[in-house]
Amino acid sequence: MNSEKKIQNTQQKLALCVKSLESSKALDIVFIDVKENSSITDFMVICTGTSNRHVCAIADRLSDHLSQYGVKGVSISGQQEGLWVLADAGDVIVHILQQEARDRYQLESLYRVVRAEA
Repeated sequence: MNSEKKIQNTQQKLALCVKSLESSKALDIVFIDVKENSSITDFMVICTGTSNRHVCAIADRLSDHLSQYGVKGVSISGQQEGLWVLADAGDVIVHILQQEARDRYQLESLYRVVRAEA
């Protein structure tokens, strides 16, 4: 691995997550700074996939993309159903939901939301 590809900080990891989600055609990407409200992560990213397969593919591609930049051990859960998949990269946690689940749980309503620029 090229050392210049390594992530230096949380902001870079967040930017890489958003870039990966955009390239995977995830919809309605938002990120939330939860440092003041959470002891487990700094940023929460939420996006929508169009089907079970799309949601799972977004998560797999995100994990692969982060691995290329030295982020190892991304934990992915929820892939059996593909309705809501969580990718935990430590200081950035990504929620990938189908629209039905996103409407039901309304995670954005819990925090102040920043929309990712497409």
